[in-house]
Amino acid sequence: MSRQAAAPAVETKERPGGYQRVLDLIERVGNKVPHPAILFLSLAVAVIILSQILYLADAHISTEVVQPPPAAVQEEYVGGSVLPAEQLPAAPAPAHSYKPVHETVRVEGLLTVQGVRYLFTSFISNFMGFTALGIILIVMIGVGVAEVSGLIASLIRKLVARSPPWSLTYIIVFLGIVSSIASDAGYLVLIPLGAAAFKSVGRHPLAGMAAAFAGVAGGFGVNVLITPVDAVLTEITNESIHLVEPGRSIALTANLWFGIASTVMLTVLLSFISARMVEPRLGRYDPALAPSGEEHPDEPDALAGISPAADARGLRWAGLGLLGVVALILLLTLPPGAPLREPATGAIIGTSPFMDSLIVMITLAFFVMGLAYGRGAGTLKTSGDVIGAVTKSWAGLAGLLLLFLLIAQFIAYFNFSKMPEVAAAWLGDTIENSGVGGVWLLLAAIAITAVVNLIIPQAIAKWALLAPIFIPLFLRLGVGPATVLAAYRVGDSPGNILTPIMAYFPLIVVFASRYDKRSGIGTVIALMLPFFIALTIVWTLFFVVWYLIGIPFGLGT
Repeated sequence: MSRQAAAPAVETKERPGGYQRVLDLIERVGNKVPHPAILFLSLAVAVIILSQILYLADAHISTEVVQPPPAAVQEEYVGGSVLPAEQLPAAPAPAHSYKPVHETVRVEGLLTVQGVRYLFTSFISNFMGFTALGIILIVMIGVGVAEVSGLIASLIRKLVARSPPWSLTYIIVFLGIVSSIASDAGYLVLIPLGAAAFKSVGRHPLAGMAAAFAGVAGGFGVNVLITPVDAVLTEITNESIHLVEPGRSIALTANLWFGIASTVMLTVLLSFISARMVEPRLGRYDPALAPSGEEHPDEPDALAGISPAADARGLRWAGLGLLGVVALILLLTLPPGAPLREPATGAIIGTSPFMDSLIVMITLAFFVMGLAYGRGAGTLKTSGDVIGAVTKSWAGLAGLLLLFLLIAQFIAYFNFSKMPEVAAAWLGDTIENSGVGGVWLLLAAIAITAVVNLIIPQAIAKWALLAPIFIPLFLRLGVGPATVLAAYRVGDSPGNILTPIMAYFPLIVVFASRYDKRSGIGTVIALMLPFFIALTIVWTLFFVVWYLIGIPFGLGT
């Protein structure tokens, strides 16, 4: 721990300059925005009214979209429930089954007979189908056991004790970027971990939270590995290519080199912004700002009462538990015909049960490691202690349930109205008719993707709308599909850290309030704005230089 004493910490805030005053103003104004629950309720009402206005105006557009095949849905009454549960196919549609379709998209009014019927009949199913809710509940089973047992606190202590002081930010940002291999787990695990790690070395926890959030969300589109999202994005790209060149395709690794280089560049860039702009503005953290009685079991003081010998024993047992989980996963994955392989092709990476099970694997790993550590360190002695840890972790999410309910309704109403599809197609037509070409057209594609991201944060849904517009257009101009897909990644990710429509944005606001009771939406926006500006400008320039030099974006382009 003594090595961390030299970690940079700002004693006092200097007289703010013009840029800091702007951020302070954004924070003050943003924090006057109503509670996120009221905000999303208002947005849902606004969508209902606006959809009806556009429906009466017959707002529509004709476009090409890439769609998955229809999925058979069966209603089943589970466990005596009076409400039917919709049973979807056990496996998602394979990536190669997405097909281009020409259609005319019209805005649907939510105050028509059909719209009002949807408002009343879909309310429960919208909430039950909100993916973020299920993911956070599942992940918190394992994370809750690991927190209460003291494992996470011990790992944080080891991390900050053994890594050079300057490297902590780089480690957190890098782990945030590569966490996309595990889908949304980075939002739920790494972001609160970043805050706790910074606080443990005397740095502002909100700076650690912001650095982790910038890595997880701002760098979501790239990785040093192939992610599950890559498989679907690549197949949507290929289906869009086949609209004009049926015999041409790109490989799953078409953006691999650009992804690896971008990961390294973004790690350095985001760490620099955190150290030079975000932390100086925050100043030294005052623990009195935390809500009274607020506890953080994931921080080092959770180790109080655990002797070094017990801690070491717990870590050894946790390591053995992790090895056991890894061995089990390998046993279920590596042999030919293993359950976690794709049944038809035997693939492990891409669209496969292995990739679809990453959230469950992470939960299992945290649960087993937390249980093993708790038994070894003596913090979890009975099965009641384990159940209590899970219950405690879920109890801490109670404040999110109403928020998730309203977010689910807003997103469902917005999608039902088809306003996002019409807006995206209109923007795509605008770029096609703009008359510009080459690198300027690529920059326009990045800009349009960034704008669409504000209303459609989901990467796959957005690319399914934009790819049939962008890919044929750029092919006619001699620009390769891999280049267009790389441009899409640059435009897609930075806005994730600023748009409140992104499902996990309200969760970040909740994380911030654990350390500063005054924080709100404005606090998070002001924290993330420097990251957003740097990401947008530097990453775009990085892409342009890469394109102009002519470096391959990956393999199989």
